[in-house]
Amino acid sequence: MNFIERRLTLLHHLSDESISRLLSGELNAIRTMSARAHIAKCWRCRLRREALNKAAMRVAEYRRAVSEAIPPGARRREMLLADLRKRSDGKMRRPHPARAVFHFFHRLRNQMIPFVASVAIIVSAVCLLVWVWRSPAPSMSAAQLLNRAVLADRMDSHEKTGVIYQKVSISTAHGKVEHEIYRDLHSIRRRRPEILTAEVEPVHQVLSSVGVDWQAPLSADSYRQWHDRQLSVSDHIKKTGDDLLTLVSKAANGPIEEESLTIRVSDFHPVERTVESRDYGTIEIAELNYAVLDWSGVNEALFEPLSGLPHPPRVVTLPALPTNAELDNAELAARLVLNRLHADEGEQISISRSSRTVEVKGVVETEARKQEIVSKLSVVPHVSADLLSLDELQVVVPNQPVAVPVQVQSMDALASPLEKSLADSGRRQDLEATSRSLLDASLKIKQNAAQLLSLRRTFPASGDAKSSAFVQLSQSYAARLQSSLAAETSTLDALQIARPKDLAEGSAAIDLSAEVDRNEALCRELITGSGSSARSAAEIIPDLYKTIAAMRLALAIHLSPDTH
Repeated sequence: MNFIERRLTLLHHLSDESISRLLSGELNAIRTMSARAHIAKCWRCRLRREALNKAAMRVAEYRRAVSEAIPPGARRREMLLADLRKRSDGKMRRPHPARAVFHFFHRLRNQMIPFVASVAIIVSAVCLLVWVWRSPAPSMSAAQLLNRAVLADRMDSHEKTGVIYQKVSISTAHGKVEHEIYRDLHSIRRRRPEILTAEVEPVHQVLSSVGVDWQAPLSADSYRQWHDRQLSVSDHIKKTGDDLLTLVSKAANGPIEEESLTIRVSDFHPVERTVESRDYGTIEIAELNYAVLDWSGVNEALFEPLSGLPHPPRVVTLPALPTNAELDNAELAARLVLNRLHADEGEQISISRSSRTVEVKGVVETEARKQEIVSKLSVVPHVSADLLSLDELQVVVPNQPVAVPVQVQSMDALASPLEKSLADSGRRQDLEATSRSLLDASLKIKQNAAQLLSLRRTFPASGDAKSSAFVQLSQSYAARLQSSLAAETSTLDALQIARPKDLAEGSAAIDLSAEVDRNEALCRELITGSGSSARSAAEIIPDLYKTIAAMRLALAIHLSPDTH
């Protein structure tokens, strides 16, 4: 598949170069149309486009500020003359280190043999690159680092169940101990009080005095609470390992002079913490081991009963699991809600089922859109909605570059079949509009046909298949498919190429999915000339008419009562 095909399928992310050229208007009409269509459907590329646009605006603003700082022409001439006078009088300041380096290499090149000078320049450049590589600057603030660490901890609690086992080493001026921690991941069951030995008691008292939780000494949430309580605090983030970032916070006043928290960048998990106390000296806490254990592998005697009483808790009867028929009805109702809200026309929303619920997950554009969908789904039994807006997604997903392998090939300088046809009829200016109409129509045909076929496969002919929700969904997808077919037909008619007479005849053997794929391939061949052989528009368009007729017959067969 060549470069143009990757764009037209809207299934691959855009490269940074393509997004930059789109923002600067350097792409041609076809590639601009494909890139905009992809960005309209893909939130990742949309976020990257906004980031690149903001970066370009900042560069432009900096350039404007620098240009405004340059004095006008007459003033600049006076400054130049004054500078020349200073040079002639020998009163110039000592040259800038950077200029001195270039002056040194200039003399080196004139006085030494070229080979030695070249080696010296290369060695200096390598040393400079190594120095820059060894000292990267973190690109996030203290608040962002702490928020991501707290959010990562909460997501673990949401996605997993069991007991957190953590072993830490605590070093103070009163001694050094190793402490094993068992903590309910959902904070439902509390740990029984521990019996502290004479060796551990002084360390425990020191941690309590400086406000560090004995059961969660490496908690990012605890660190953030202390940080936010300070009236004046200065923060510094430094890289302390290949996968470690350390936040150092210095307080202007109070019993704590300085605290630091080291976080693993791969999952934002805290692994070290230090506290510089004015009364107790330096306290160092380091993680030795961490695991999430199943309740079956933990001695439950370490925890208090659920009721908090010595006698066994009251037996609670759990509700019975929903039947398959109830889950089918719930999924059909959820699909119908999304269909009425047009949330199944390109938004990144998926539906899955478990033994208890029908889960609706995905990403939507705004918080208002999220609340609209969630409120409609909340009234459907056995359906749970877990949606994120783009603003929430920017917090959950770290802003890391996405490596997308893109195979770039040279574009054919020859015009596409569609462009040639329009040029022959004197309508070259309609190329972009016609290409966009054909592309949009083929994509909508594929989307609605896939929805209809998925509905038929998921809910085969049965009593549930004849439910009101099933009928409404089938009619909606069929109406959208008919509308897309009509739009494509209207675009082809405008090209004024005669329809073939031998259109498809009714047959139960017509494969709707295969005809949809064939229609998409023909549209791509017409727009870009990317088919297996170089054909003209007059040869391609009759085949498109045939696929449209075949899809209409296949749709009629799917909707006929006999197929139910």
